[in-house]
Amino acid sequence: MSRLSLLFATGCLLFAAGCRMHETGVTVQSLMDEEGPTSESWSPIMHISEDGKPRLRLEAGYMARYETADSTYLVMSVLSEDSPRVRVDIFDAAGDSSAIVLSDRIMYFEREQRFVAEGDVVVQSHEDRWIYSEHLAWTERTARIHTPGYATIQTPTQTMSGYGLDADEDLQDFSMKNASGVVIVEDE
Repeated sequence: MSRLSLLFATGCLLFAAGCRMHETGVTVQSLMDEEGPTSESWSPIMHISEDGKPRLRLEAGYMARYETADSTYLVMSVLSEDSPRVRVDIFDAAGDSSAIVLSDRIMYFEREQRFVAEGDVVVQSHEDRWIYSEHLAWTERTARIHTPGYATIQTPTQTMSGYGLDADEDLQDFSMKNASGVVIVEDE
């Protein structure tokens, strides 16, 4: 086979490989099958109440809602490095402020009523108690806060650091593993 014939045959093969059937247009089902959000909001403020009393107030630069066959969840995040952080105000059963959570991103899983905060997480309770962590989960049903990794909890009389923090949402009762810290003991 001559070089010209070989070159022509290669060109025909490349041309045939580039041909394909025309794709169908966008359908409702194709949009539903996409993994993107079902809705998006910019600078949203969301309120969740229970028995007519405030339970949560969420504020973010951006919020996206995702619906899958087995779950529905929200992703709240900052818009840019210089925009305000995601903020969640938590209220106790009486409707009084219990804690404030700040982070770079928060996901809310509706069915489980569970929040997951990620990225420079700071929690402040109304009694000057603080948590610092990179990852934190809060379950609404149990009113408990968990950090799977390293966390620091700071109160007016102690600073403790460790792993696997488990605390109530008021940060009054907490435990952690491999803890170390400083406790101020007042003289009588």
